[in-house]
Amino acid sequence: MTCGARLGLASWVFDTHDEAALITPSAHPKQRALLQLDLAAGHMATGRLEAGYVLATQAVETGLRYRSGRVVERARVFRRAYSSHTPPRIIRDFDEKLHGVYM
Repeated sequence: MTCGARLGLASWVFDTHDEAALITPSAHPKQRALLQLDLAAGHMATGRLEAGYVLATQAVETGLRYRSGRVVERARVFRRAYSSHTPPRIIRDFDEKLHGVYM
């Protein structure tokens, strides 16, 4: 799944497992956050911008709560994958969460 997310191949992300099964409650919160970012990348690859950023925002909140530099850096990589001259509100909110965060 991670490989598919990084390559922008949504079919690899979504065809392998059910989304709900991937983000299991038994996994460590930081690991769940990384999985959420992979799923968010899959959503972005299929053009579902809002769904992707909702998941990514939840992952960033977890990363900040647990002070995980790995999660925050992966979120930054996710954000750099999308560019627009006038980003929607959900992306501006996401940028606000990441602004000034150093871990």
